[in-house]
Amino acid sequence: MLPDTCTAGDKMTYLLQLKNSCSKPSAGIFYTELPQTITPSYKEFASAVEDGESNRNAFDRKLGYYRWLWLIERKAGAKFVPISLPVVSPGETINVEVSFVPLRRGYIRLSGYSLHRLEPFGLFKNEVQISDAKRILVLPRLYPVVHGELSGSRKYHQGGLISAASYGESGEFVALREYRQGDPVKHIDWKSTARVGNAIVRQYQEEYFSRLGVLLDTFTNTANDVFEDAVSVAASIIAKHDAGCCHIDLLFACDRCVSSVSMGRGEAGSQGMLEVLACITPCSTGSFEDLTKMVFGHADGLSGLILVLIDLDEQRKNLIDYLASNNIPHSIILVSSERDRSTLQLQNISSPNAVIFDTSNPVKVVHLP
Repeated sequence: MLPDTCTAGDKMTYLLQLKNSCSKPSAGIFYTELPQTITPSYKEFASAVEDGESNRNAFDRKLGYYRWLWLIERKAGAKFVPISLPVVSPGETINVEVSFVPLRRGYIRLSGYSLHRLEPFGLFKNEVQISDAKRILVLPRLYPVVHGELSGSRKYHQGGLISAASYGESGEFVALREYRQGDPVKHIDWKSTARVGNAIVRQYQEEYFSRLGVLLDTFTNTANDVFEDAVSVAASIIAKHDAGCCHIDLLFACDRCVSSVSMGRGEAGSQGMLEVLACITPCSTGSFEDLTKMVFGHADGLSGLILVLIDLDEQRKNLIDYLASNNIPHSIILVSSERDRSTLQLQNISSPNAVIFDTSNPVKVVHLP
């Protein structure tokens, strides 16, 4: 009985229901999940560097066999080991807890499971494999977030929280009242008007609230530890904020389009946004200017913007300068494994609201300046 989602790095526990339909007790049986084998592409194989590969001899580094096995295990998403099942009496049905630790975000695809029993002396095993395709969505790893609020003010959004992401004047209904001169004709409630004989209009509430943008930098050629930590940083910020009092827009780009996902009251919750981040991939086409154009379109309605960057070039600095010149509250989180070089780059930014998220730090905490 598998759950729909779990979190990378956290142990996932689920139940097996065992029923013994034989006339003898079942003993000495082992259970193993069978992940679907996903082979890496040539590009992934050529660009990947196995953990500890530098310690291997020249022949193994050149052949790349162990790197191939490492990539297959990494794509499986978890390492499954045989689990010894308890003794089940004839006709008995019991539940057994089974657990494993997901190693990465995304989908873990299972082709089925196997049951085996060791033969005498433990030299051979009698095994049967059962096909039962399943998949589990692994959400990004989450880190603690410190000072997760920006100083931006609330802004007026006509129609309230529910219609804040839409265009036009579609609003949030509050009450009915009699028509007054100057009321828009399109606000007339025709059913109520026909019932009472007088013109009745719908009244809408005007609300001011915070709308926060989280921009995730996805422009890199390959998925690496820096990109994975950038996704986790964005997920940690989103999970930290309360959707009831703040509307959040996630801005990112993929190979097909530039996208925006919203979270707030009347919108999808943080779970839906985390599921989007679980499947996000690096963008190898286009340029960072595509994200910059999206920011220009959202700037008027944003109370603040958090930029999660994996590089600092001229295009990214131009966006930072635009935010500073237009007095848009913003924070910059540069995810980097090269601390000295990143610190030097941050000194050239006009905005003081910048910090480094060091991927080599074993105790990883997201700091929002």
